[in-house]
Amino acid sequence: MPVSIDFLKVCKACDTFCCKQRLPPISIKEKEEILNMGNENYFIPLKDDIYTIKALENGSCPYLKSDNTCHIHNVKPDLCKIWPIVPRIKNNKKEYIVIKCPIFPLLSEYDIKNSKKEAEKIPSEIINQLWNI
Repeated sequence: MPVSIDFLKVCKACDTFCCKQRLPPISIKEKEEILNMGNENYFIPLKDDIYTIKALENGSCPYLKSDNTCHIHNVKPDLCKIWPIVPRIKNNKKEYIVIKCPIFPLLSEYDIKNSKKEAEKIPSEIINQLWNI
């Protein structure tokens, strides 16, 4: 999802619920992209080639800056990029939940459609791990 000034204002003013709750599972490819940009390794293996980001003691993402912006924005995980669209697999079919976060009112139908399209690329193993399946 493109970052507009309006989106940044909302994210900076928000308590960044999305970055302080359960951090997303990520692929080894996403992990390597983040590390190849010179970022610190905060990853914990979950299973096979799936990792998660180790939260700080306060539960927040270690890549969340003090102004509530993302230090790894250009290489952030796919599940973070498509927020507040959250994919899940139900009855062997992908479906999407739209989280009503403060950014939601700024999303156009195009933004939602585009995020769902990007979510289609996320491997089922990552989505299942998100839901602990």
